[in-house]
Amino acid sequence: MRAKATAGLLMLLTVPIGLVVGLGALWAVAAATGNRHVALAVAASALAAAVWWLCRTALRRAPSSRVRRWVPIAVAAAELAVAAVPVAGLLFGGPPPRPIVAGPGTRYWDLPTGSRIAYTRTPAQGERRDTPVILVHGGPGAPDAEPSPLAPALAAEGFDVYAYHQVGAGLSSRLPDVSGYTLARHVADLDAVRAAIGADRVMLAGVSWGAQLTAAYLAAHPGRVARAVVASPGTMWRPAFPGDSQLTESGLRDQTQALWEHHPRMLLAAALTEITGPRTAHALLPDGAMDGEFEGLVGRIDLSSGCQGRPLRLPASGGGFWANVMSARDAGLAADPRPALRRVHVPVLVLRGTCDYLSPEVARQYSEVLSHAVLREIDGAGHAIAHDRPDAYRELVTAFLL
Repeated sequence: MRAKATAGLLMLLTVPIGLVVGLGALWAVAAATGNRHVALAVAASALAAAVWWLCRTALRRAPSSRVRRWVPIAVAAAELAVAAVPVAGLLFGGPPPRPIVAGPGTRYWDLPTGSRIAYTRTPAQGERRDTPVILVHGGPGAPDAEPSPLAPALAAEGFDVYAYHQVGAGLSSRLPDVSGYTLARHVADLDAVRAAIGADRVMLAGVSWGAQLTAAYLAAHPGRVARAVVASPGTMWRPAFPGDSQLTESGLRDQTQALWEHHPRMLLAAALTEITGPRTAHALLPDGAMDGEFEGLVGRIDLSSGCQGRPLRLPASGGGFWANVMSARDAGLAADPRPALRRVHVPVLVLRGTCDYLSPEVARQYSEVLSHAVLREIDGAGHAIAHDRPDAYRELVTAFLL
């Protein structure tokens, strides 16, 4: 009787123990090799071996049976097949990424920071002004899917205009070690871009996360910026808005629904990053597996959720999931830039659409902290001001930079 009970208990434990052994092998090998295919092969072998051994041990304790020899193999094969379906779906499912196609004007900088940065230059028309303009896109890791209306407008006024893809996104290089995506790295890249242009000072026009990056650059290098524009700015310093207080109520509702209902793999990746560390999480869910997922989320978010009944969703391409996750994660741990920014006297234009999904307090903080900042609200525009009110956007930015 006792032998039967022991055998039954071991048989019941084969399933959870096999899963634990398999997942442990998956994480350990992924961390050691950085190769998810090798990790999956070793994990499958470890799971099957553990289940087979436990099942064989259980049957040895049970009364004699003619099926004893083939049962361990059958049980191991069955558990391996059942486990393979969800694991394969999580690691290999998801939409493919939509890469940005390099145009005839695309050029590259190989920066001293180690980043290979793609950019386009819109040359000045007529008499060239001394100070070029750099457009800083949002995300992190979300380059503009549509050309900015600022480039031709500012070029017509004599500005050289440079639009670049931040490291980890678009046509720029990806980092093999995703822990390298930091706010400091982006600031260093931006300063290296300024140096590559050959300008002592530049004008910056940052959108969303690009505004946060612009603020971080101003804090680090205030003397190298002549003027700056921050449109639909992200949080100047993330810890100043605990929880999800940087979002409007409708924005929080929309983004929560988009994540939980349509993109749970992004939640898995975030959880893996915290549990196993960035290296292991990136090995199991590399750029090619997650960039399309990230683009899908960006394209599903309602950019005008601050105004009910006016949803705006724009397609995304060239997304960099790991640049997004790790840059945002690092920015949340960065030192508070506001003390340094209070000493900055660079003129800054802050633009916010009245339908933005970000709370009005986020943009207001820029105008409160920066002594030479002015806040302008654009009625009827959401987070994508350039899309919703392109004429007003061009006119306000052009007049300010002039």
